Amino acid sequence: MFTYGLISAWTSICQQFFPVFTQPTAQVFLRLLTGWVLCTGRRTITGIIPFADPGRLRSHDAYHQFFSKASWDPGRLWELLARFLVRTFYPTGVIGLDLDDTVFHHTGRKMDGAGIWRDAVRSTKNKIVYCWG
Repeated sequence: MFTYGLISAWTSICQQFFPVFTQPTAQVFLRLLTGWVLCTGRRTITGIIPFADPGRLRSHDAYHQFFSKASWDPGRLWELLARFLVRTFYPTGVIGLDLDDTVFHHTGRKMDGAGIWRDAVRSTKNKIVYCWG
């Protein structure tokens, strides 16, 4: 198996998100993401670290502090991810959507399948009346 090509492809995919991070944080992000994919157990930070950094190049705290103390913008990360997914799966830029507006302006108790609710009019302090739609 040509693993070098797989590693290069994975790294190039992850590097598309590097503009969101500072340089040291980007490396921690790459290691955490790689560890998350390779992890065979529970995907907690402690469970990911042996896969993310088998040579123990960084301290344990660097990975734990990534989410709480590192400087990065989650909104920008999601934007880059959305753009990457659209480019990958819809290269023309056109995404076909099937929408159903059957219940667009329909709300309330008379809507079929609206669920179960407590009827405030018929219920009393000692007797609760439930209705379903």
